Amino acid sequence: MNRFLPFLILALCFSSCKKMFVYHPNEVRPDETGLNAKNIAKLSSMPPTSSFNFILIGDTQRFYDELDDFVKMVNDRNDVAFVILDGDLTDFGLGFEYNLIAERLNRIRIPVIAVLGNHDMLANGTLLFRKMFGPENFTFSYGNSKFIALNTNSRETDFDGTVPDIPWLQQQMNDDAGFTNVFVVSHVAPFSGDFDRKLEPAYQRIIGSHPKARLSLHAHEHMWNLTQPYEDDVDYLQVGYSGERNYALIHVNGDNHTIEKKYY
Repeated sequence: MNRFLPFLILALCFSSCKKMFVYHPNEVRPDETGLNAKNIAKLSSMPPTSSFNFILIGDTQRFYDELDDFVKMVNDRNDVAFVILDGDLTDFGLGFEYNLIAERLNRIRIPVIAVLGNHDMLANGTLLFRKMFGPENFTFSYGNSKFIALNTNSRETDFDGTVPDIPWLQQQMNDDAGFTNVFVVSHVAPFSGDFDRKLEPAYQRIIGSHPKARLSLHAHEHMWNLTQPYEDDVDYLQVGYSGERNYALIHVNGDNHTIEKKYY
């Protein structure tokens, strides 16, 4: 009887822990699907308001202990409507990294919406993002505000003129009926060396000329930077990274906003 014990233990481990097995590092087998759509639906079911707070955080890659503490911090608050995770969820765009992040994000009791980062596009990362979270260019709204999220990781497409999708951005900016504010969210800022230089003027013109554009939100550089780099009234925020345990708390009140750098 004892000679069968090792095989029984192995069978039990395989059946109960199969998520721990990686058959190939580039496999596309996410544990979750459609997370952004699910969280946007959750956000849409909440009572709309013109005064609310949301959190912007970026670059969680590798920083799992810090992310665990972030999850606890968010769940201990009762004054935040939703969280935007602004790219670089992963370090190498691998499935097990996506699954580790998703497992943690699912613990947050308020909606979490993820944006594609440049590291998330490595290996089969773009396909994994699309399966786990959804399209790389998308919009959502809350109260009086529209949020436009898009892929600006130009270097990952060899600066071929397709990223960011400028016509799509223009179309979404034009579709502003019923909104007081428009916020644009992407991982790489337009003045970054990883943004397609040929597309920077168009990006800036579209946002800077729009009367409802309030903020262009970014991460990527692992440093906090709040600036107005162009001759317009639009603030450009680059949030720090999770390893430094900081995030942006953004308060929207009517057509005004304030930004606080916070630590956890």
